[in-house]
This record gives sequence, structure tokens and C-alpha cells, in this order.
Amino acid sequence: MEQIEIKKLPENLINQIKAGEVIERPYNVVKELVENAIDAAANQIYIELLDGGKKLIRITDNGIGIAPNQLLVALERHATSKITQFSDLESLSSFGFRGEALPSIASISDFSIKSKPRQLEKGKEIKLHFGNTMTENEIPMNTGTIIQINNIFENVPVRLKFLKSTATEFAHIHDFLTAIALANHKISFKFLHNSREVFNYTQKNSVLERFQEVVGITESKNFCEINFQRGSFCLQGFVGLPQIAKQTPSHFMTFVNGRYIKDKVIRSGILQAYQGLILKGLLAPAIIFVTVDPAWIDVNAHPSKTEIRFFDPLAIQELIYLGIEHNLKQEIQKKAVAPSIDKKVFTENYGMTFSPSLSKLSQSVFTPKETNNYTKTATLIPKFEEKSLGTQVAKLKQNLQYNTKPAFETILPTGSPNIFESAKLLGQYANCYILIELNSELWIIDQHAFHERILFEEILTTHLKQKIVKQDLITPMIIPLNKVISTIILEHEKQISSLGFNFEVLQNGNIAIHSFPNLLQLNKVTETFDEIIARIIAIHGLPQSEVHPILEKAASITKGIQNEFLRSPTELGEKEVYHMLFATMACHSAVRAGDPLNDELIKRLLNRAKDVDFFAHCPHGRPVIRKFTNKDIASWFQRI
Repeated sequence: MEQIEIKKLPENLINQIKAGEVIERPYNVVKELVENAIDAAANQIYIELLDGGKKLIRITDNGIGIAPNQLLVALERHATSKITQFSDLESLSSFGFRGEALPSIASISDFSIKSKPRQLEKGKEIKLHFGNTMTENEIPMNTGTIIQINNIFENVPVRLKFLKSTATEFAHIHDFLTAIALANHKISFKFLHNSREVFNYTQKNSVLERFQEVVGITESKNFCEINFQRGSFCLQGFVGLPQIAKQTPSHFMTFVNGRYIKDKVIRSGILQAYQGLILKGLLAPAIIFVTVDPAWIDVNAHPSKTEIRFFDPLAIQELIYLGIEHNLKQEIQKKAVAPSIDKKVFTENYGMTFSPSLSKLSQSVFTPKETNNYTKTATLIPKFEEKSLGTQVAKLKQNLQYNTKPAFETILPTGSPNIFESAKLLGQYANCYILIELNSELWIIDQHAFHERILFEEILTTHLKQKIVKQDLITPMIIPLNKVISTIILEHEKQISSLGFNFEVLQNGNIAIHSFPNLLQLNKVTETFDEIIARIIAIHGLPQSEVHPILEKAASITKGIQNEFLRSPTELGEKEVYHMLFATMACHSAVRAGDPLNDELIKRLLNRAKDVDFFAHCPHGRPVIRKFTNKDIASWFQRI
């Protein structure tokens, strides 16, 4: 083999190679240039495209402009005004900082740039043909910058052939421009494609006004506004109500310090806030703006700058969850029970007492029996774990102190009035739905989902208060298992015990249950215990080469978790795990569809609502209540 000569690559080839990292498609060009315009303090940005940006991209802004003697410097690699030393990245507030975009774009296109600062009478224009300077001219123009790109990737055929259809390339750019317009309400954005106006967003006074301009006034009513702050962490934005959740929502955009990014940490925090509010496999639209100290993040994590790294991702995820969940549940509940009723004194009950003949069902549904043999179990839902972080993060955690109160205690004071107090009971339909008249409306209530949610909130409360009421067994209940599964159960004994089960593992691998949560009926204990074990196995990983009905159930649950949470079960947070376990217990303890309920039982079930504030959705995300006005019903019969 002949000796191979090592050569230094020419600058233009270096730029073309670098462009492959920074510029993958027309979207990247538009993103870099629009963000440069925002960094230049522009309040008017005009974007023009031909053929999805493949033939033409022109960005015009009225920013501060670039001085004539700086224009060529701006086209050199790693020339930037944003940073002078590496430590500047810790306090970076601008979009650009590497000085790679302009030379990279110029190297793979017919490129021209025109710019004029406000203090000069004339501007300067430079034209380059695939990285080679062609002309420099002094020109008359308005203050600002105009950059035009023609025939992107024409000199890089391998890149050109990977471009998608015009519609696909346009869609990527449209999504970005919509996102950046939402994040910058004080800037007007005009967007033309193939000489046709796509949108023209004018300057607005608030994020809300821009949001309504983008999604429409009518659609915006299906969103909940988020405003949440803890120390130097701020969360703002809009999240969709459960009824507009889809497999692929029209808007799901996340920003950090104004930068449009796609991040697993933020996404996980949003998904966690919706747990128990939407059905499996669905995703609610969300437009979320996170503002943090720049020292908390690394913006230099990816060449395209669409990804960042948080120095404490768990803390950020927790803050996002907390910021969204409270406001979202409050808005859902308000819409579920609106219009509001007169909140006078609601201290009287329905004037009924339990008949001694009422079954265990009535005890389970309505008044869990207080006993003297309850035991206290420590909650496993953690506060933030301290890590070796900067002092600012540590201070934030001290100020935050994870809120251990359940959602309903943070929304309304204890002893909130029962909205069903003035309801007129109409009866039960199909042994499944409760019909009542309230506020001149017909309410249809799913009895299982309603009871399930009430039980879920009560389980959560008793767990957080470290009080699980248990029922002791004179003779242990034996559950046949094998040694592999019993070993897994022992590894998670503390977690299972915290749910109200006292048990021991026998030598043959079977489980002997000595006490169980009082809310469970005796004939549901084995079924519920199996379900909980299957979920714990699914979360922590299935053992290999073992066959057992519980393991088969765990495998099925694993697939269900992936559909519901859009990630692996092993990636679930502690709250999500406990939510799933509590929901399992509530589901197996609640009245079923098909269970006949007499008027007394129904009224006592409705009365239980005064002890919880959130019951609009069951823990699995299904709606609990549907309301119909007199006008709705009259329209069915063509009376109006």
C-alpha cells in the first residue's frame, strides 16, 4: 500500500463539512437566521420561501444591523459577538454563540447579506457563491439585515438528495416559526410561501394575546393558562384540557429561556402532570415556557442547539409537574362543576343513617370503618434528593420543599362545601350511571369512575399522612406463587407494606397475607394483591425465562405503560409509580358498572364528594361527569 499524504482541508471544504452538522435542511437555515434577527433586537421579521426553502429563503429584519467593516468578519468561522470566553456560556442569554451558522450557510448556497446600522446612511451588500466572495457593494436600504439563500445544497448532492418533499420541508419551517412567534409576542412575524401569505402575526402586549392569535380565540378556551414561580425558576404557558388530547396534538412546544427545544425532561414533567387525566396513548397540546438561571443549563449540548442539558433534570421535571398539575386540575374541576352554586352553609347531611342491614359494599363505598388496630407506614414519595449542585439550585430546593399535600388540599380549604347538596336525585340508569338534576342541568355520573376517583384521593391522603387503616385476618390468606416472584416481592416489601398489606414469604414461595387495606372487600384482596405485584414487576423489569400468570400480566402491563406514558416503565418517577398503584387499589375497591345502588347508597356516595375536591376524571383519565342543559335537551326534540 502506498504512503498516504495527510493534508489540511481547505477552509471552504471545512465549512461545507461543518454545515452538515449545523445545517441539515432549510428549517435549520430559517431557525439560525430568525434567531439571529431576534438577537439583533428586531421587532419585525419577514420570512419568504420558495419550494419549501429549497429554492429561496429570504429573512428581512429591522434589527440593529451589522457595521460594513464587520460584515465580512461575520462570515468567518467562529466569529461571534456573543461570547469571548468559555465561562460566558454560563450566563448566555442569546440564541447564537458559536459563530458557525453564517459561514456554514454561505458555503452550501448562493448567498447574499445586506445590512445597515441605524447610524449610517447606507448599508453594505456581500454576495457569495457557495462560499466564494463574488461582490461587495454599498447600497441604500432601511436599518436592519436582509439575508437571502438560493439553491441550498446545490454543490453538495449527497445532502440535496436527502431533502424531503416541499410539503415536508415547509411543515418543519412552519412549526418552528409558529413556535418562535409564540415565544416572542413583542415581535411581528410575516411569513410567505410561494408568494402566498401563510400568517401575519402583529406585535402583542402579552403572551396570552399572541397565543389567542395563533390558536384562535375559540380553541384557546380549551387550554389552561399556567403561571408558576419558585425562586429563580419560572413556568408559564398553556396546556390543553383533557378533552382535546390526541395521539399527535397540533401544538406541543417547549421553550427554555426563550429557546425552542425538544427535551425529555420537560416532556416527562408535562406527561406526569396529566397522569390520571387523559387516556392511554393520548397527548394533550402544550406550549410551555421555562425560565431558569442560565447557569443551570448547558446550551452547547448539540450542534443544532435544539437540545440542552439541565444540571439537575429531576428537580426541573418536578417543578414542571408541580407547576402544571395544580392549575390544570383546578381548571378541569371548575369546568366540570360550573356554573358555581351558592356556597352557603353545607353542614347538614341528607338526614339518613346507615341501616344495619347494609352490606360491606356500603362500608367500602361510603364510610371506611375506623379501627384501633391501624398501623402507621412511612410515605415513600420523596422530597428532592440533594446532589452536588450549585448553591442556587440548593437554595431553590430549600424554598420549594416538595408539596406533600394532595391536590384537593391545595385548591380548596378542608371541609369544602358539597356541590351535590342541592342536587335532586333522579335515579340510576343501566346499573351504571347516576342521574341527578343540579343547577337546572341534567348530570350523568359514571358511578364506577366517580367512586374510583374518590377512593384514589382518600388513599393518597391517608398514605401521605402515614395512616393506612388495615383489617387484620385471624387466619392468613395464602397466595400461591413461586420463589422467583416471592424474591421480587421481598425486594420491594417496604413499598408493598406502605399500601396496607402485611405479609410474609413462606419457604415454598407462597405469600401469607396477615392484614390488608380496610377499603378492600375480602373477596378482592387476592386479585388486588396480584395486580399490585404485577405492576411492581413491570416497573422494575421482568425476570427472564420464567412462566407464571402474574408475569404474563406484568408483560401486558409493560406494554400498557409504554402506551400511556410514552416511555419505558423503568423511567417512571416515584409519583407516577404510586399513582398507578393507588389507582389499582381504588379500581378494585370501587363499585362496578352493573352494580345496583339504592337511593340511600347513591346519596351517600354523592356526599363523599365533599371530602375531595377533584373528581372530574377517574385515576385512569376517563371523564366522570357529563352535563346537559335544558337548551341541549330541547334541541334534541327540535323545540328550539
